[in-house]
Amino acid sequence: MEATLRLSVAPQLTKGSVQFSKWGSKMSSTQRIRDAFDRMQHVFAKRPAVAQATATMRARIIDGLHCEAREGDWLLSLDLPIDAGGTNAGATPGVHGRAALASCLAMSYSIELARAGIEARSVEVEVQVDYDNRGLLGMDNIRPGYLNVRHTLYLESDAPLEAVQPALDKAQRNSPYLDVFAQAQPVSGQVVFGPRPKA
Repeated sequence: MEATLRLSVAPQLTKGSVQFSKWGSKMSSTQRIRDAFDRMQHVFAKRPAVAQATATMRARIIDGLHCEAREGDWLLSLDLPIDAGGTNAGATPGVHGRAALASCLAMSYSIELARAGIEARSVEVEVQVDYDNRGLLGMDNIRPGYLNVRHTLYLESDAPLEAVQPALDKAQRNSPYLDVFAQAQPVSGQVVFGPRPKA
């Protein structure tokens, strides 16, 4: 997987300004993010079990290929285009997968910049993928997944590159969905004939 960085920087490092109201409820987003992750790190260091969790997403066909996916209170609508047999009632799973990678990277960069006390005027991540739809049809031994994945960070900050780069490197190391895309992980599956038992 390739990564490209395009950085617009000025010579001086500008740390996040913090403004508190009388009750301490107003602060910069940089300070808010840094405080939240500092708290998490403190708790997880003392109680590692608190950091471990299992997430469950359920997807159900509504009609044809139109699918609803639900996790907790979040409900997503997915479909395929009309020329692929769908009704275009929602974005494809591929769109959601690319959004997961792009947004996870954007948030990871923002987290690590904030933890380093670096203000960013703009953080934008672009994800490009190459694929061959013959793989979806099992044709010619072509893999159904992506052939190449590329991501580019567009960052505007007044901080110098030598201050920014360690935060960006850490963000890439710690980005969950970059890891999902880049590293093989154990996957298991099963088939149950009949409806899912109600909780």
